[in-house]
Amino acid sequence: MFRDVLEITVTAGRGGDGAISFWREKYIAKGGPDGGDGGQGGSVILRALGQVDSLSNLSKRTYKAEDGQHGSGKGMFGKAGRDLVIEVPRGTRVFDAETGALLADLTEEGQTLVAAEGGRGGWGNARFVTPTRQAPRFAEAGEPGEKKRLRLELMLLADVGLVGYPNAGKSSLLAALTHAQPKIANYPFTTLSPNLGVVERALERFTLADIPGIIEGASEGKGLGLEFLRHIARTRVLLYVLDAGERPVSNFQTLRAELRSYDPDLLSRPALIALNKIDLLEEEEVTRLEAELSQTGLPVLAVSVLERKGLESLVEALFALVAAAPKPALATPAPRPEEPQGVQVREVEEGVYEVQAPQVERHLRRLKGDLMEATSYLQDLFKRYGVESALKSKGVRAGDTVRLAGLEFEYIPEV
Repeated sequence: MFRDVLEITVTAGRGGDGAISFWREKYIAKGGPDGGDGGQGGSVILRALGQVDSLSNLSKRTYKAEDGQHGSGKGMFGKAGRDLVIEVPRGTRVFDAETGALLADLTEEGQTLVAAEGGRGGWGNARFVTPTRQAPRFAEAGEPGEKKRLRLELMLLADVGLVGYPNAGKSSLLAALTHAQPKIANYPFTTLSPNLGVVERALERFTLADIPGIIEGASEGKGLGLEFLRHIARTRVLLYVLDAGERPVSNFQTLRAELRSYDPDLLSRPALIALNKIDLLEEEEVTRLEAELSQTGLPVLAVSVLERKGLESLVEALFALVAAAPKPALATPAPRPEEPQGVQVREVEEGVYEVQAPQVERHLRRLKGDLMEATSYLQDLFKRYGVESALKSKGVRAGDTVRLAGLEFEYIPEV
């Protein structure tokens, strides 16, 4: 089953905890700290591959990468969690399902997106040794991995897109010009999913996409049009396929109106008209229809897929259009949001101050073990990230209470 829209939840691996450990051996009662670091959590990565042609290959709705392992004594670091690589079709656009922001447009073979980044492993207590802190009994816990809900939208990558009503002969034309084998029958909506084929001439080639038939009201969700109109957006050239025996002029106007309603820029794409099934009409009628359709300003080629008339001329015209047509410009992904910075101090009552400092809070949330022994380390953090200077400028005095990241401290000014 073809699927071109899908929502999934991805969770990166948690970082492993750093170890609180001290070297213990026979005859060595009090060795130094030797706690190793935790391993990095695995990330969830999306990778675009040409041989994947549908999002239906993604059989699950939730994906989780491997957690990093905890550190241990004797300075042994935890093993990093393995990344989870999810293969998606080329042409997949990745959106944040919560905000609607475009995160990536995976159009190139092998292009990747780190959809959820693995959490960092925590430092073991050996990392916190200083000349004045010889035996730290605290370490860092690993960070949780990112978790996101993603909306994936596949927009086929094709040079030429076939646009037409159901039964106009698009699938038959695709089969005649390429080695594709679409389902062909004489009833509406035979094509329930886009089909791709390759047209070759000597060493040249271009890709041709058969888009499911558009009907009046498709841009408003009627029929199958709304489901697949997005695939036209990437095509460099539009080929309107009209049934010569079914009001071709009126149908062409309706097709243009639906494209305009969906995306007005589509009407500026290079295009031509294939008047199909001319074997059903007299030559005079074909000439009259060609003249009427030529008034649209687009080249018109009369063809019969059944009798293979005019196909060579059509291929030559398409090669010329594709060679001259630029790639359509699409929206660019949003930049990754930066981590908030800065320090804010607010007096909530006399002698009690609440501090917001995202970078310091990130460290505090990860501390484990005896936090009383971490006092000097916390003072270092306060100084490094500007908390100390912010408290002084706010008039905080020795002995006042400072609240930060759910913890309370008695403020001791830096000496």
